[in-house]
Amino acid sequence: MSRVVLPDELISEVLSSLPVKSILRFKCVCKPWEFLVSDPFFIEKQRQQSQKRNMHLALILCRTTCDSYYYDRDCSVVPFPLNNLLHNPSITITVLPHYRLNYKHCFRVIGSINGLLCLFNSYLTASAPYGPRDRNTSFRLWNPATKKISQFVGKITHPESHPYFGGETLSNYLRFAFGYDKSTYTYKVVAFCPNQVKIFTFGDNVWKNIQCFPIVPFYHVTLVRHRHQRVNEGVYLNGTVNWLAIPNSEYFWSDDEDIPKIDQFVIVLLDLATETYLQLLPPSGLDEVPSILPTIAVLRDCLCFSYHIESTHFVIWMMMEFGDQKSWTQFLKISYDDLQIDYDSIRYNYPYMMYPLCLSEDGETIILANSHEEQAFLYNWRDNRVEKTRITNNVLWMFSQNYIESLVTTG
Repeated sequence: MSRVVLPDELISEVLSSLPVKSILRFKCVCKPWEFLVSDPFFIEKQRQQSQKRNMHLALILCRTTCDSYYYDRDCSVVPFPLNNLLHNPSITITVLPHYRLNYKHCFRVIGSINGLLCLFNSYLTASAPYGPRDRNTSFRLWNPATKKISQFVGKITHPESHPYFGGETLSNYLRFAFGYDKSTYTYKVVAFCPNQVKIFTFGDNVWKNIQCFPIVPFYHVTLVRHRHQRVNEGVYLNGTVNWLAIPNSEYFWSDDEDIPKIDQFVIVLLDLATETYLQLLPPSGLDEVPSILPTIAVLRDCLCFSYHIESTHFVIWMMMEFGDQKSWTQFLKISYDDLQIDYDSIRYNYPYMMYPLCLSEDGETIILANSHEEQAFLYNWRDNRVEKTRITNNVLWMFSQNYIESLVTTG
């Protein structure tokens, strides 16, 4: 019987459709396969396949140990297939050691792009036992699928307290966003705090100041102090990082001030390739005053603008053509009653937030993280049906990220 030789194109097509764990095993079959799996064109092909049909959420699981003398918060990042989540099993997720952030000397994820997670570490130093303290921050890239992780880079040091906030902790207000520059194939971190915006490029390992940045994104004081992950962190889309802002206004608001109307907001778009900016308007013709500050998100490669109104509804608008503010379309207006939210029971606690994490492949079910529930909402808008997830681990849904498995290297 003659030996059957498969075309290279067919081998590449089959291998690229497999889970990363299986692909890495097949590297050992023969030298040509090992070279194929390491080839940049194959890595990109696999990434595109995964983007289309193998979406995950990088769930942030937290285990807290607390007694009279000791407090410890041990967080892990566990990729979980989106389809499994939508089937909504009652499950306890197994946390393998390499998913634990403590083992990587990190405590937070600031973004997820192309299968890479950008991890964040921060620690305090002081020149004298009771002297002023400095906050030191650095970053590393991690691919959970291949288990590869980069060294810490991008160290930035700043005083822990800042006169702009009357000596309050600056780290509450310093924010970072993770992005990708398609023109140079480089990953970047954008940092912003009062009156300053910087960009760090992995590989070059240099911070660069962005001059004449017109509008500094704002924060709501109460939300910042409660460390809500989605308080205007900045979202990545199509080579840009996007924030909410209000022109000619202060950097942050407190609970004593009225929240502006929807039409007073702008979205600041920072192009990572040109390091230039653009201002986009929110949906036009709206005069609603949201019950809490709006958020922006990305669903199915569309920029989204969402907000609560009258403590009764959660509204999501989608920009169908990125950069075209005339293409805003109202996607959903969800009643609190449909989500079974008793707003009266939570209104006097710290502000209630909801954040759209992702859409199902058919676009009919949206996963909504929220600040007061232990589980996320699975809302089928076509059937007006809502379920809550049934994961028994303590999941920090507001911190979870969209994720795909990939072979992309960490540098």
